[in-house]
Amino acid sequence: MNIEKALLTPNRYSRPGQKLTKMKKIVVHWVGNATSTAKANRNYFESLKDKKIYASAHYIIGLQGEIIQCIPENEIAYHATTANPYSIGIENCHPDWSGKFNEKTYKSLIKLCADICKRYNLNPEQDIIRHYDVSGKVCPKYYVENEAAWNVLKSDVKKQLESLEQEIKDKELKEAVQGIIQFGVILDINVWGDMNTMNMKYAKLMIEKIGKVLGKNTYKETIQYFVDQGCINTPDIWIKERFKPELCRSLLIKINNIIIEHK
Repeated sequence: MNIEKALLTPNRYSRPGQKLTKMKKIVVHWVGNATSTAKANRNYFESLKDKKIYASAHYIIGLQGEIIQCIPENEIAYHATTANPYSIGIENCHPDWSGKFNEKTYKSLIKLCADICKRYNLNPEQDIIRHYDVSGKVCPKYYVENEAAWNVLKSDVKKQLESLEQEIKDKELKEAVQGIIQFGVILDINVWGDMNTMNMKYAKLMIEKIGKVLGKNTYKETIQYFVDQGCINTPDIWIKERFKPELCRSLLIKINNIIIEHK
């Protein structure tokens, strides 16, 4: 996701320089000017210091999906009246007066909202709101008039956020398995580096391979070692071979941490 920084000149009308009290909401807007570009709307906000009109937003998303940042996230923008002190405002361009965002604008909005939600630990279903929800203004028009479309938008952000979180988890797991392999354990990164490809039929064999390199002779001896090391909290599950991908993921990461400490 590329973001072009074109910060407004500090001024009392569009970039007052005041700090957000706390970032709690994302407010979605339409620019209210069909076919206009992100750059044109950014320049309009810049001109308000001379026109002495109060208005701005942190981000503007254009018709080609381009994202322009106008104000740092830790500063107040004038976009949603009483929500200004605790929210990030995102203006969106639209091709016609229905106000519906085109596919490129929509996709960038979903990605940007998910990224912000991840960084500030926000709940997309509760913490993404419309300008309308703050002041009653019909903004963003299409998503005020079409409640179902608004709910889909928030759901799409939630899915994108879950995808981002899964990418982080997958990266952590893959790095752990690579570390274990480098330690001398023969494992297939394509199998054990992704929870979706883990085959529980071979989980016991995977643990036995790790145990062998650690100097353990049996599966039970290896499990006891992992219990002693704090890698396993519920030994009965492992003794009874009730394997689950999430448990294997946690174990592999903890094993790698032990390996790192012992190096």
